[in-house]
Amino acid sequence: MLLPPNGNPGDQEWEVQSASNGNCTIRNLRSGTYVGYNGDPQPNMQVAGYGEPREWVLQQSAEPFSFHIVVPGGPVDGQELALDLSLLRIFPPRIAVRPLEVNDQRQAWYFEFHE
Repeated sequence: MLLPPNGNPGDQEWEVQSASNGNCTIRNLRSGTYVGYNGDPQPNMQVAGYGEPREWVLQQSAEPFSFHIVVPGGPVDGQELALDLSLLRIFPPRIAVRPLEVNDQRQAWYFEFHE
Protein backbone atom coordinates (compact mmCIF):
# COMPACT_ATOMS: atom_id res chain seq x y z
CA MET A 1 0.00 0.00 0.00
CA LEU A 2 1.09 3.57 -0.53
CA LEU A 3 0.61 6.24 2.09
CA PRO A 4 2.56 9.42 2.80
CA PRO A 5 4.80 9.47 5.88
CA ASN A 6 2.68 9.59 9.03
CA GLY A 7 5.26 10.88 11.48
CA ASN A 8 6.17 7.45 12.83
CA PRO A 9 9.92 7.01 12.26
CA GLY A 10 10.68 4.13 9.93
CA ASP A 11 7.20 3.63 8.45
CA GLN A 12 8.21 5.08 5.09
CA GLU A 13 11.96 4.56 5.38
CA TRP A 14 13.47 2.10 2.96
CA GLU A 15 16.89 0.60 2.49
CA VAL A 16 18.00 0.10 -1.11
CA GLN A 17 20.81 -2.42 -1.24
CA SER A 18 22.83 -3.18 -4.37
CA ALA A 19 23.28 -6.76 -5.51
CA SER A 20 26.46 -7.97 -7.21
CA ASN A 21 24.62 -8.24 -10.56
CA GLY A 22 23.66 -4.52 -10.59
CA ASN A 23 20.09 -5.06 -9.40
CA CYS A 24 18.88 -4.05 -5.94
CA THR A 25 16.53 -5.02 -3.14
CA ILE A 26 14.25 -2.59 -1.31
CA ARG A 27 13.52 -3.27 2.37
CA ASN A 28 11.25 -1.41 4.78
CA LEU A 29 13.28 -0.50 7.88
CA ARG A 30 10.37 -0.83 10.30
CA SER A 31 8.84 -4.12 9.16
CA GLY A 32 12.00 -5.69 7.69
CA THR A 33 10.00 -6.85 4.66
CA TYR A 34 11.06 -6.48 1.04
CA VAL A 35 9.10 -4.94 -1.82
CA GLY A 36 7.99 -7.87 -3.93
CA TYR A 37 5.25 -9.95 -5.49
CA ASN A 38 4.24 -13.57 -5.37
CA GLY A 39 5.10 -15.78 -8.36
CA ASP A 40 6.05 -14.71 -11.85
CA PRO A 41 5.47 -11.04 -12.70
CA GLN A 42 2.36 -10.17 -14.67
CA PRO A 43 0.86 -6.77 -15.55
CA ASN A 44 -1.28 -5.41 -12.71
CA MET A 45 0.07 -7.92 -10.17
CA GLN A 46 -0.18 -6.53 -6.64
CA VAL A 47 3.03 -5.65 -4.81
CA ALA A 48 3.45 -6.04 -1.05
CA GLY A 49 6.04 -6.67 1.66
CA TYR A 50 7.58 -10.16 1.78
CA GLY A 51 10.12 -11.85 4.02
CA GLU A 52 12.29 -12.90 1.08
CA PRO A 53 14.12 -10.30 -1.01
CA ARG A 54 13.02 -9.61 -4.58
CA GLU A 55 15.42 -7.91 -6.98
CA TRP A 56 14.60 -4.77 -8.95
CA VAL A 57 16.39 -2.55 -11.46
CA LEU A 58 16.59 1.20 -10.79
CA GLN A 59 16.38 3.20 -14.02
CA GLN A 60 17.11 6.91 -13.73
CA SER A 61 14.10 8.99 -14.70
CA ALA A 62 14.05 12.55 -16.02
CA GLU A 63 14.46 14.21 -12.61
CA PRO A 64 17.24 13.98 -10.01
CA PHE A 65 16.85 11.37 -7.25
CA SER A 66 13.92 9.78 -9.07
CA PHE A 67 13.90 6.32 -10.58
CA HIS A 68 11.66 3.84 -12.29
CA ILE A 69 11.71 0.62 -10.27
CA VAL A 70 11.66 -2.07 -12.94
CA VAL A 71 11.23 -5.85 -12.88
CA PRO A 72 14.58 -7.32 -14.01
CA GLY A 73 14.96 -9.83 -16.81
CA GLY A 74 13.43 -8.00 -19.72
CA PRO A 75 9.95 -7.67 -21.10
CA VAL A 76 7.01 -9.75 -19.88
CA ASP A 77 4.61 -10.37 -22.75
CA GLY A 78 6.44 -7.66 -24.70
CA GLN A 79 6.30 -5.02 -21.95
CA GLU A 80 8.76 -3.87 -19.33
CA LEU A 81 7.08 -3.82 -15.93
CA ALA A 82 7.66 -1.28 -13.17
CA LEU A 83 6.24 -0.32 -9.79
CA ASP A 84 3.24 1.96 -10.14
CA LEU A 85 -0.09 2.70 -8.52
CA SER A 86 -2.54 -0.15 -8.87
CA LEU A 87 -5.60 0.32 -11.05
CA LEU A 88 -7.69 -0.61 -7.98
CA ARG A 89 -9.25 2.59 -6.67
CA ILE A 90 -9.36 1.70 -2.97
CA PHE A 91 -8.01 3.18 0.24
CA PRO A 92 -5.27 2.86 1.13
CA PRO A 93 -3.86 2.98 -2.41
CA ARG A 94 -2.09 -0.18 -3.55
CA ILE A 95 1.05 -0.73 -5.59
CA ALA A 96 1.30 -3.07 -8.58
CA VAL A 97 3.69 -3.93 -11.39
CA ARG A 98 2.41 -2.07 -14.43
CA PRO A 99 3.75 -1.46 -17.95
CA LEU A 100 6.72 0.91 -17.78
CA GLU A 101 6.04 4.41 -19.10
CA VAL A 102 9.47 6.09 -19.14
CA ASN A 103 7.99 9.48 -20.05
CA ASP A 104 5.48 9.43 -17.18
CA GLN A 105 7.18 11.11 -14.23
CA ARG A 106 4.26 10.07 -11.99
CA GLN A 107 5.53 6.50 -12.30
CA ALA A 108 8.96 7.50 -10.96
CA TRP A 109 9.87 7.04 -7.30
CA TYR A 110 11.78 9.74 -5.42
CA PHE A 111 14.52 8.84 -3.00
CA GLU A 112 15.92 10.99 -0.19
CA PHE A 113 19.21 9.95 1.32
CA HIS A 114 19.47 9.60 5.10
CA GLU A 115 22.31 8.48 7.30
